Amino acid sequence: MTTATTRRARVWLAGGLGASPAPADRPTVRDDLMRQWCPGSDGRWHTPDGRHHADWTELHTHYNLVEVTR
Repeated sequence: MTTATTRRARVWLAGGLGASPAPADRPTVRDDLMRQWCPGSDGRWHTPDGRHHADWTELHTHYNLVEVTR
């Protein structure tokens, strides 16, 4: 096994406002409703279909998040 294959996905549990700053590497995450959120060039996260947009504080406040690893 290499370091790349043993890396675990990070998890952020829903928390209060301002409880956690956005990760510096801006990962793609999946929420507890199984929606995938991808970072956009506008500083917000978007669902692939473009229907939902949120900043990190909104995501982290409302949803449990799991990093999508590939």
